[in-house]
Amino acid sequence: MAKQQSFEEKAKKAAKAGALEKTIKFVAAVKTDKGSYRFNQKLVKIKDEKSEEAVLEAEFKKMQSTAH
Repeated sequence: MAKQQSFEEKAKKAAKAGALEKTIKFVAAVKTDKGSYRFNQKLVKIKDEKSEEAVLEAEFKKMQSTAH
């Protein structure tokens, strides 16, 4: 069976529809109770660039609360 749609066509179609989201790999260093540092990472999808900073701050607070 032949390939019906190339990746380039899919990307163009998604760009026209405005479905492109920015994905950021967020890595945070959190100090543990023992005094060492732990690196937590998470992939965060950002839909609106204006709210990017607020979303990352919220994720950082979640990481800090789950580390303790």
